[in-house]
Amino acid sequence: MSTVLAVLILVTALYSSEIVNVQLSDGEILKGKLRLPENQKHPSRLVIFIHGTGPSTYLDRRKIGGVDFNYYDLFGEEFNRRGIGFFSYNKRGVAISDKPPLYYEIDREKFKKAVPSIETEDLSMAIEFLRKDPRLKKAKIILLGWSEGTIIASMLAGIKENRITALLLAGYAHENMADIIKWQFSGESSMVNLNKAFDKDGDRKISSAEYIGKDRAAAAMRTRGLKNAKFEQLDIDKDSFISAKDFGKILEPRYKLLSEKIEQNDGEWIWKNYFRVSTNWLGEHFQLEANKTRLLREKKPIFVFHGTDDASTDIYGVYRLSKSFAERGKTNLRTYVFKGHNHDLNFLSWAVRKKMPEGIRMIFDVSERMIN
Repeated sequence: MSTVLAVLILVTALYSSEIVNVQLSDGEILKGKLRLPENQKHPSRLVIFIHGTGPSTYLDRRKIGGVDFNYYDLFGEEFNRRGIGFFSYNKRGVAISDKPPLYYEIDREKFKKAVPSIETEDLSMAIEFLRKDPRLKKAKIILLGWSEGTIIASMLAGIKENRITALLLAGYAHENMADIIKWQFSGESSMVNLNKAFDKDGDRKISSAEYIGKDRAAAAMRTRGLKNAKFEQLDIDKDSFISAKDFGKILEPRYKLLSEKIEQNDGEWIWKNYFRVSTNWLGEHFQLEANKTRLLREKKPIFVFHGTDDASTDIYGVYRLSKSFAERGKTNLRTYVFKGHNHDLNFLSWAVRKKMPEGIRMIFDVSERMIN
């Protein structure tokens, strides 16, 4: 039903890559990049990266701190070095561009179809044509989902015909997207970053003495992050501490406004003032089953990678998932929590400073162990 059209082949000492086009059910094309280890004719594993929220390409090129890099090439090269194939793709309506800072161009009408149900269908077709590649006929397929991609990956794994071997879930999303957004505005998300700078005694709140601390992290957050706000301005409930309750009150008007714009179907405001997503995306996500119950039906191996400093998805979701699996006597879940790692597991220290963080290294190590 689908065909692979290789239009570009690049060869290095470690891997070969090709750009492929997958014809989708409605005639659109999913363009992706397939990277295979150069020294293996038939790799035993293929990792497919499932994107997080917003527009993305098979490269996700960025330039930060004078360093120009392609996000997915870094992953592809390391997986290939370990004998594992790697595939990434453009989301619907998104194409690669040479224009900074995001290096993509977007057809917003087509991007409106970048919703969970359609992305799941598109990626199922991608899996189908990858399996038809003679080099990959015997390859076991592993999904690496990040953030929203942890939701899409679990949906794909639930489709029997996809024959997914294992799930690697980073920046794990435990709840429904409506609940995730609510948590992000609850004050809990804000305190993840604030406590890292100020909370010296580990009680998950900030005293006046901690707030006026002289160390570099506290000074930077106070001056640059909080614009030199006085302690009394942030202690909304006047209990002598800055806590999630205070920031929940501070963010309440913004959350109310966002909720109103979603209710009004005001896609333009959401795109410009919240996130580059469509109202279609929000509406569908709000109706989806959450990973917290969907994953309980899975029997295949699941590996979760999460940072203690993740301000996008709640780390306590990881602990709740582990508890749910244990209560049911399920043994196919393994979780890894990394101190001081953020939502992207400190990816920029790898891309910019060439130092691979522990969390990202563990993703590669786990994938490699599945080969042996």
